[in-house]
Amino acid sequence: MKKYLTFVLALMFVLQACGGSPTAESTEAPAETQAVEAAVTEAPTVEPIVHSVIPQGGTKDRAYAHDNENSTNFENKNVRFGDEFQKNRFERPFTSNDMAYLPDLDIVDFGITSDDQFFYISIILAGKDAATGTLTGIYGVEIDRDADGRAELMLGVLPNYSTEFTAENVVVLADSNGDVGGPTINRPDPGFEGDGFDGIIFDLSQNIHPDDPDLAWVRFVDGNKPSIEIAYRKWIFRGGDEKFMWSVFAQSAEQGLDVTGFYPHDIINEADAGSPDKNNPNYPIKLLAAMDNTCRVPLGFQAIGTEPLGCQTRGSADIAVEEEVADEGGGGGGGGESGAASEFCLQFAEICNRQPPAIPVTPPIFFAIGDPVD
Repeated sequence: MKKYLTFVLALMFVLQACGGSPTAESTEAPAETQAVEAAVTEAPTVEPIVHSVIPQGGTKDRAYAHDNENSTNFENKNVRFGDEFQKNRFERPFTSNDMAYLPDLDIVDFGITSDDQFFYISIILAGKDAATGTLTGIYGVEIDRDADGRAELMLGVLPNYSTEFTAENVVVLADSNGDVGGPTINRPDPGFEGDGFDGIIFDLSQNIHPDDPDLAWVRFVDGNKPSIEIAYRKWIFRGGDEKFMWSVFAQSAEQGLDVTGFYPHDIINEADAGSPDKNNPNYPIKLLAAMDNTCRVPLGFQAIGTEPLGCQTRGSADIAVEEEVADEGGGGGGGGESGAASEFCLQFAEICNRQPPAIPVTPPIFFAIGDPVD
């Protein structure tokens, strides 16, 4: 259970205890006082969430890419390609120090499809967790609307996963002030003091959604190469302007993911993080373990190859992207800083128009899995 939600429930119980029923010896309060007490102590009625637009699966292939994988050489406990600490690229599906392989955190391929209502992003993994026979990680998608290397939206999903689409374990977060990645993209920023993804757009456990409880979904697709499929509504891109860059990640649920400290190389130094490469003096992996992320793929426009965190887009058998579409105002291929909340609203006007909840001063760290706070 999330720490924030636990705190709210505990507070409700305290309020109810303070306004409890009188003992047998007490004098019965006047009817007016009883009515006031009932109004104060009665928990607010929460309307059940009713879903009306449920994803069925993509019908049109949009983009596909391959990630470095370790399923055939994990016994060497060595990763020579795909892990570049300076560039925020991590290939670390191993435990710290002993380098035990974690196949359900090893991304093999990732792709995006669509239908009339949804985009569907598939994160295809090397295998399932050996102990549970399922997928146990935190998985997610970063969406970079203006291709400047700073993702404005993150969609994160938490176990346990169902083979049917569910919306209850999906969170959509926003970077309202454009500080994800620190002052410089593609290299560490020691002493980073930003707040990363600081706004909640969608979290049904807190009844937060932009007037659409069907915004985001997730399901587990079983198989030899299991996958997590994350679906989200296309209305977030105004007027069909479907141009953006996207990347995916996998992270251990046990150690959690601090969404306020993005990207990892801005909040930990290379020596403390360790390395999966035996040729690196920081080997083995230390504090920054049990994770994998990918380069960023363009959709709806042809990338020129210089976009921060971008994948190679031409002359590569590893990635295929759809042809460029006509410009419809905003989105893909641009550069520049993502600035303040007003800039976020330029990129995602439909989200802002639906008046999402106010951004909390101290947002909860959603992906920390552990015992509830007393």
